[in-house]
Amino acid sequence: MEFPEDFKNKQYGKGSLLIANPVLPDPNFSRTVILLCNHDEQGSFGLVINRSAQLKAPDLFSSIDILKSYNEKIYIGGPVSQAMVFYLYRSTKGIDDLDEVCSGVYFGSSLETLESLYLNIANPNENIRFYLGYSGWSSSQLDGEMEQNSWLIQSADERFIFLKSEDLIWPQAVNSLGEKYQYLTKAPVNPQWN
Repeated sequence: MEFPEDFKNKQYGKGSLLIANPVLPDPNFSRTVILLCNHDEQGSFGLVINRSAQLKAPDLFSSIDILKSYNEKIYIGGPVSQAMVFYLYRSTKGIDDLDEVCSGVYFGSSLETLESLYLNIANPNENIRFYLGYSGWSSSQLDGEMEQNSWLIQSADERFIFLKSEDLIWPQAVNSLGEKYQYLTKAPVNPQWN
């Protein structure tokens, strides 16, 4: 599927959203939006922000006292290392022990750090999300996928990351690119269905 000409030289890096081409054949990434948390010469690391897991928070956090009251969805960050738990935290204040991925959104993986800040989080059910696993690319692998038009790029914004309905994240991210991209939201998942 061809993208408009202005897409060809679009820059991406930490703090970008990777928006899956609607005909991306890999089922792990079909109509996903990935927050790119790190991107350098060694590779890239991100979290799928619009795929929830079957696992419920109370099951995952049953042995962690401070999280026993957390009852929101758990998300699948990607197909790599799904036993690992990562989190994104929304805050208007800087957090020294977490990495700011985009304005007001912080990435963490340390339980100790989480325990020290969790009790101070205003509305944790709205301002923190947990992810199992991650999406990763080796050096230059993501560049190759970009050349194949596998991903659209948009600057990350907390409004997408913490959108209440995960089913709306992909179409709203696509629509945020402008009118000339809106046709993509109507594309069938399988082009042979067209």
